[in-house]
Amino acid sequence: MSNKSIDPTQLQFIQLRGSTTVMKLMQRIGMRYMDEHPNIHLPLVGGGTAMGYKSALDGTSTIGMASGQIPPNIQLWAHKHKIKIEEVTIAIDGLAAIVNRANPINDLTLEQLHDIFTGSITDWKSVGKYSGPINVISHDPQLGTYEPWKRQVAGKDHITLRAKVVSSLNGLMRTVTSDPFSIAYVGTTFLDKEKVKALSIDGVFPNYLDIKQRRYPICNELQLLTKPTVSKEVKDFIAYCLDKNAGQAMIKEMGLVPVVGE
Repeated sequence: MSNKSIDPTQLQFIQLRGSTTVMKLMQRIGMRYMDEHPNIHLPLVGGGTAMGYKSALDGTSTIGMASGQIPPNIQLWAHKHKIKIEEVTIAIDGLAAIVNRANPINDLTLEQLHDIFTGSITDWKSVGKYSGPINVISHDPQLGTYEPWKRQVAGKDHITLRAKVVSSLNGLMRTVTSDPFSIAYVGTTFLDKEKVKALSIDGVFPNYLDIKQRRYPICNELQLLTKPTVSKEVKDFIAYCLDKNAGQAMIKEMGLVPVVGE
């Protein structure tokens, strides 16, 4: 941290709230930004993508963090109150289908994945040399990963009501590692290949190059949300996140696809 003497009256706080996926990026980018700008403090709070949109709209945070589109109920509230926000994409993440490491299946088609998560396929023997009930694990709809997965995998259909819904990443990982018949999904930011196995989809794995070139079919935009009019300090921080030599370089170092400089 910088040793520069700071006048407490000159401190500026930029509160960020929302997606835990984006928060992981902001922890790294924010620490370096505060080192370089000692008068700026960047307190971070999680709570999920829905909270990111809500807090940006109602002003309880300076910047919301989102890893999926605005939930319909919050969109209706914003429209009713004629409140708008700006959505700034800072990175692209892949969403990986994950299974227990004991599962011998390595690849599914996107159609098979659709049928599993919507409940049409319920036994592993329908998709390969494995037998047993398919136990679908899904994220809470309030979490950002749910919306892009539902949209790109389930489409117009619904995630099966038989799915076990989890509200935390730790809960999801515990379930998959303890259940050899489970299947779930997670952003590549949190993919732990020592604990779970990521499947390829139509022969394509969720690796950096295939996500970047859009060959991998299930991706997610990571965003910062603000009111249309913000302070110079907020504009400067967002510009830093989009700087190919600063925030974007750190995003690439973390294995995500930057949106600038590629």
